Amino acid sequence: MPSERPILLTGAASGIGRASAQALAAKGHPLALIDVNPGMLHEVVGICQKSSARTRGFTCDVTDQAAVTRTWQQIRREFGGAGILINCAGIGQFAPFLETEPAEWLRMFNVNVMGAVHMTRAVLPDMLAAGEGLIVNVSSRMALDPHPNTTAYAASKGAIHAFSKALAMEVKDRGIKVTFLAPGGTKTNIATPKHEGYLEPSAIADAIVYIVENKAKNVWVRDLVVLPLGF
Repeated sequence: MPSERPILLTGAASGIGRASAQALAAKGHPLALIDVNPGMLHEVVGICQKSSARTRGFTCDVTDQAAVTRTWQQIRREFGGAGILINCAGIGQFAPFLETEPAEWLRMFNVNVMGAVHMTRAVLPDMLAAGEGLIVNVSSRMALDPHPNTTAYAASKGAIHAFSKALAMEVKDRGIKVTFLAPGGTKTNIATPKHEGYLEPSAIADAIVYIVENKAKNVWVRDLVVLPLGF
């Protein structure tokens, strides 16, 4: 990917997104960091700018299509485009099916699925025009191996799996790579039980750096599952 074009990263203010922002900044990548929480976003932008001066923050609710369009226009004015999109924004819930209200299903799909759809629709035309690009969709191990009490969360992450696979087949002949990344148990602030043996967010950030820095045109990290040993 051209080095002057930034990496767009949603959900950048916390958890896997925050760890990934810091890991990518440490490698000197220009970054357009996106999150709905302006205070936490400002904090991570400041940290990343110490390693990558071309880091900017953009407050945006990825469930709001109009806001995503405005944010993308701001990023294009600032950076001139984007070579990589990492859809990392997400929420979760751990509850029995009958205790998960339909409104919570809609909220989870709006953030976890439609957030990625809105961002991808904004960025993809420029990638197609350039004839290259990388989209990394951060899903979950629950997309492939659902556990009890995760119906809404697992279903939303399963939708990201299908979205990633179908989009990859649609755009692969036009120079665009789409990666499905499925972290296992990770110590984030998503509202699911945490165990001592779970991964630190930095472990998933390392996987994202690996995907991003495989730049050979004939190399494609299509699917990557990263699990804590024993889970």
